[in-house]
Amino acid sequence: MSDLGYESRAPTVVIANVVLLTITGIFILVRLWVRVFLLHQVGLDDVLIWAASVFCFLLGIVEIMMTKHGLGLHIADVSDADFEKFLQLDFVSALAYIWAFVLIKLSFAVFYLRVIPTQGFRRLNYVIIAILAAQGVEETFVVCFACTPIWKFWKPTAAGSCLNLLRFYYISFGIKLATDLALFIEPIPTLFRLKLPWVKRIGLIVMFSLGLLTCVISIIRATYLNDTSSDVTWRLIDPIDWSTAEVSSLIICACVPYVRNLLAEIPFVNEALGLSSNHSKGYPSNYGARSGQDNSIALQTQRTYIQSRNLKGHGNVSANATATASHHTNIGVGNGNGRIRATESTEEIFPNYMDKQGGIVVSTDVKVAVESSHSQSQTRSSYSEP
Repeated sequence: MSDLGYESRAPTVVIANVVLLTITGIFILVRLWVRVFLLHQVGLDDVLIWAASVFCFLLGIVEIMMTKHGLGLHIADVSDADFEKFLQLDFVSALAYIWAFVLIKLSFAVFYLRVIPTQGFRRLNYVIIAILAAQGVEETFVVCFACTPIWKFWKPTAAGSCLNLLRFYYISFGIKLATDLALFIEPIPTLFRLKLPWVKRIGLIVMFSLGLLTCVISIIRATYLNDTSSDVTWRLIDPIDWSTAEVSSLIICACVPYVRNLLAEIPFVNEALGLSSNHSKGYPSNYGARSGQDNSIALQTQRTYIQSRNLKGHGNVSANATATASHHTNIGVGNGNGRIRATESTEEIFPNYMDKQGGIVVSTDVKVAVESSHSQSQTRSSYSEP
């Protein structure tokens, strides 16, 4: 028990923010490493998520600083000077929260534009992007001009007036929840149509839908809006903790898929978990390659008939196969000794190492019947589904 007669709640804010920011920082570094050093490709969604991370860390650091100026104490035990500083920091934290949240969700929307580029899907995401941008600007203006003059926000005794923002907070919560649901539910129908085993398909849907957990956090945070007591340094503890959790959870959800690609770079982990190579798998062949570095031929047609060749004098080898793809099909054509080797099936979930742009790549093994006096061949068909 402290001299105040009660225990300060400030440590809960410090511990919660330190833990959340540490975990968030790890996931951000994973995404940075994969996108910059493994893929050597940075997209607009990456820039947005890293910008959101800056605001997320600003939010957490400011909230920790607020504990030095009264947060966690009853307002009666906070000096006027500390209370003014507390309100200044609260003003900064409100703006940091707004733009961290908006930029993260803009990152998701931009990412969807790249990996699922169907016309209806793109239109929906453009609408979401417009709503999010408008929401960020509108909420910024509301917070900045809630009081007249502006400095009355942190100088309660100054002449002027402030708006009651309770209704605004509820409207803002409704818009946030609606855009959350739209963002994290919209990919599910497309994912259901992927040609994958049900177990893997469900796993992919769960990974894309992790953001729905943020909706639960948002609802929990909204339950504290009804508390409008004047003891702000005490009652804001829970909303502040949940604000950081809400933003951090979204950033973590955006970075989770890249953990797999980093683990695939560690040989023993790759082997233990059965992860595929981080680079597009070519066949160990020279025959049929169009360049010294490419062991497959990209076929752009929707329907392609493949005729095998006579390989190194091993008789007349012929085959007819049909390969159908949504956008492109890579067919391995030989290994120089009369045999075509197939590799295991893989599913490269974004980021896509074949084009380094992201996307969902489903690779399957296709066996082709071959008439030959010496060998039977297999070709591998790799096709990409947006």
